[in-house]
Amino acid sequence: MHARTSGAGPSFQGTSTVSNDEVLARMLSRMDVFDTRLTGMESMISDRFQSLEITQGSIDSRLDTMQSQLQTILHLLQPPPPPPPEA
Repeated sequence: MHARTSGAGPSFQGTSTVSNDEVLARMLSRMDVFDTRLTGMESMISDRFQSLEITQGSIDSRLDTMQSQLQTILHLLQPPPPPPPEA
């Protein structure tokens, strides 16, 4: 047997001890927590990307240096030009 005899909507209507202001305050508090966490994640991701960009710049610089060194080595390995023919 049901305790509620009237068919006037859900039982939680009007029976809650939590006011709308309290519900709103709780929601805003949770949104603040979420916003803080999200900001922290954004900051962490931004730092990670900045770190990757620095690493990429360092790798690019090293590759340029190695390419220059390789060209020097290849130049040094070329055989000397033949002597000019004697007249």
